[in-house]
Order: sequence, then C-alpha cells, then structure tokens
Amino acid sequence: MLRTPDRARTLVVSVLASVAIIPTLAQRPKDPAPSHYGDCGAPNSGGPNSTNYYGSGNPCAFTYSIPAERINELLNDVPYCTMYSRTQVNCSQPLRGNYGQLQLDRRDGAGAGGGKNPGSAPELSYSDSPPAGVPPEQRAEAEQLWTRAAALIDRNDHRGALPLLLKAGRMGHARAEAALGIAYQDGNGVRADDRAAAHWFGLAAAQGHRASQYALGGMYEEGEGGLPKSFAKALELYILSARQGFDKAQMALGIAYEFGRGVPRSRPKAIALLRQSGEGRSVADVLANPRTPARFADESVLAAYLAKLRNAEIAASWAKAQAAFSNPASNDASLGNILYRQWQAAGGGGDPRNNGPAPLH
Repeated sequence: MLRTPDRARTLVVSVLASVAIIPTLAQRPKDPAPSHYGDCGAPNSGGPNSTNYYGSGNPCAFTYSIPAERINELLNDVPYCTMYSRTQVNCSQPLRGNYGQLQLDRRDGAGAGGGKNPGSAPELSYSDSPPAGVPPEQRAEAEQLWTRAAALIDRNDHRGALPLLLKAGRMGHARAEAALGIAYQDGNGVRADDRAAAHWFGLAAAQGHRASQYALGGMYEEGEGGLPKSFAKALELYILSARQGFDKAQMALGIAYEFGRGVPRSRPKAIALLRQSGEGRSVADVLANPRTPARFADESVLAAYLAKLRNAEIAASWAKAQAAFSNPASNDASLGNILYRQWQAAGGGGDPRNNGPAPLH
C-alpha cells in the first residue's frame, strides 16, 4: 500500500535505465474530487437531518471520520450531523452512539476546516512536537486511525486520509508520519511541500522507519526541504536503512562503494549490496564479470559500458531470431524461436528479418 518515494540516486536511475532492467513506473491516477457540500455540509436524503437548516449551534463544531458502510445509518439516526464527504460528517454537538467514528481535528482540514496546507512544518497551530513513539494509552486509537487512513489511501482517497494521518502522526505513529512525508512530497491530497515532507520523514526516521531514513537521505543529498546539502548525512541515513534491508538504500549504498563516494572504494561490497537489493542484480553480475574494467571514471562511463553490453546482447538475440526462421519447426525455447512464434501468431505478415530492434543510446 505505502509507496516509498523513489529517490534513487541519479546514478542508479541512469545505470538501470541504460540496461532496461526496471519497468516504467505506472502513473498514479489523480485524486478524486472530494464530495464537498458547501462550507460545512449539505442536506442528506433525510431532509430534516441537515444541521444547516434544522440544527442548533455551530453545525461544524465536531467532525468525525466514519466508515463508508456506516455513514447512511448514521445520517438516518442522527439529526444533528450532515455528510461532508463519503467518509466524514460534521455535527453540531458530540456524536453519541457507536458508528465506528473517530473525531478529527478541523485544523487538519477535516470537514472544510484548517488552513491552506494543513500539517505543514513548522505547524503554527500546534506547539508540541509529536512524541518519539505512541504513548501506551494512545496506541489502540493511533493504530485504528492508521488502519482507516491506509484503507482510504488504497482507494486513492488521499484527501480523506490526510486528517487521519495527521492525528495519528501527532501521536507519534511512525507509519503515519512516513505516509505524511510521502503525501507532502508528492502532493497527494494536499499541496506539495518539501519542508513538510522533511519534517514528517525526519520524525519517522528517528523511530527507525527504514523507508523514511532512505527518503530523508535523498533530501539531504539534494539539499531539499530546507535541509543542508550533505552527502555525508545522506550516506549515514542510507546505511541505517540498508542495514534494515531496504532495497533502494542497498542500491544507493552499493553504487557509493563502487565509486568510493563517502566510503572506501570496494567492488566486492558494491556487488554484494546490489545483489541484496534485488533490482540491482543485473548490474552486480556485470561488475562481477572478470572482463569488466576494474574501475570506471564516473557514473556516465559505467552507464555507457552497460548500454554497450546490452546492445551487443540485443544484436546476438536478433541474430538467433533470424536463424530461427530457417528452422520454423523447431520447438526450442530460445529467444529466436519465441520471436518467430510471436510473429507467426500475429499473422506472419511481411519479412520479420528485415528489421531489428533499435539499440540503446
């Protein structure tokens, strides 16, 4: 569910792209527009249940998160609450009864409350920093907030998840803090704000959240979010993350060892870390080949070398494919015969030997 920000170093991206070993990341769909009805709420199907017309006091005094499957029941039962969105209600008085509700803070943007970018750092409406870990008496509530927020994120309802994440994050829930870092870095459900992202990643990283350690390291390496540009600090965080088995940190650290960036140059350590990461295994195999040069001047030289190897592999595979057309009855599972059968299944039009794949550049 939780996507870590792809802050892989420029080197790693260029190297892996040059050998075409990572797929293109699918673009996320845009956040759905929330079901806002005026400043506070709107009349629901019950008519008299609308506090805008029939309630007393402030119709927006209390805002709650409600499970989507319970919201109709609540609106039919409770005359002083109105629907704000498919998972939030505003009420003119405290909600009585059990509808799976969780009270939200309107300063976090819940129920049309809050400022232009709730949860930014420094947070003007909150003077206390979140604790380093959830206090025992709040753990059950924090976990419930996180579970509900995670379900909304899975449905791409980032706006609905934000108030829940902020409340859990202020209790010190590490995964909620990490999710807030991603939300503010990517602009999911809120305006993008790198300073807020660094704030929340820093809180989660301090609790040992490995993806946040890596993400914060990336921000230090680039000098983002108001942080000083420092590869030494970035490396420190990459090491902490890699020791916990986070793949992107292992890749970044492996490349650092290959070029001696902040650590002693060591190809064996680079190979080991790239293999541990999984995605860097192909690069590790190339570096482990005795025919590979002992050193590369910089990242661009390594990338060019890998592209050259890949082009040679493509050419050899295409030669096998061409040869396969001379023996179409073969059941060999080689690339050549696979390509032949694909061409044949597509109708066999034209001469497939006339064109080959374009090389990588």
